[in-house]
Amino acid sequence: MQMQELEITIGTDGKVVIHVQGVPGQACVALTESLEHAVGTVEERTFTPEFYEQTVTDRTAMKIRNG
Repeated sequence: MQMQELEITIGTDGKVVIHVQGVPGQACVALTESLEHAVGTVEERTFTPEFYEQTVTDRTAMKIRNG
């Protein structure tokens, strides 16, 4: 599993930028939601290519023979 990382930058004008790495798909939005509510209104949201990746899950294939 890739390491999840948040980079939070606060500019001299008070503008907050949150950059997420290592979190594919919609999970990045859920991860930053509480921070967004704490610091104000989201003015702009830009998605990295990682956002469009699908979350990979472990899968197990089985064949069951009856009789």
